[in-house]
Amino acid sequence: MPSRAPGRPVNLRLKDNILAAIARVLVEEGYQGLTISRVAKAAGVSTATVYRRWPTKQAMFFDAIRLWRDDLTPQIDTGSFAGDVDALIAARVRFLATPLGRTYGTLLGEAVHDPEFGQVLWETSVVPARAQMAQFLERASRRGENVFCQDPDTVLDMLLSTIHFRAMNMLGRESMNTEKNLQEIQSLAHCLISC
Repeated sequence: MPSRAPGRPVNLRLKDNILAAIARVLVEEGYQGLTISRVAKAAGVSTATVYRRWPTKQAMFFDAIRLWRDDLTPQIDTGSFAGDVDALIAARVRFLATPLGRTYGTLLGEAVHDPEFGQVLWETSVVPARAQMAQFLERASRRGENVFCQDPDTVLDMLLSTIHFRAMNMLGRESMNTEKNLQEIQSLAHCLISC
């Protein structure tokens, strides 16, 4: 039987617990209130435990927002191009309506001042959506379906910017009617399919 190397036992769930704590602190305190000490307290661990994994608040935060990728752009294959686009819109709108998603709008402002921050948001939000739209178009082509009558990247930019702009209403404390927004943006997308 192989012997285990000396040292502290590995806690495989510890990093997940800390990442969940980051989400809680973001919801409660916003990005400005996100500190390693607050995250450590929320996770029930020492600050040294957090620092062992992430040397800075920014490194810790970047790891956390990379986890949003699956919520913003889940795996989708409904069997039709319009259905795939609807599901992509629904995932984005519903995520941005969650307490964690509501912090997203404030993060865009940080990205303006910090190129690395902007790069991580781009990788988390835009790059996967573009890759997914390419899959939708490829499948639609194989099925002989109608697709957007305008450049797909431009349409995707328009849809995502509409979704994110409406989510920004939360910054002004306006409530966002998720289902109404969802229906309106999906209807807009349908108008651009074989128009």
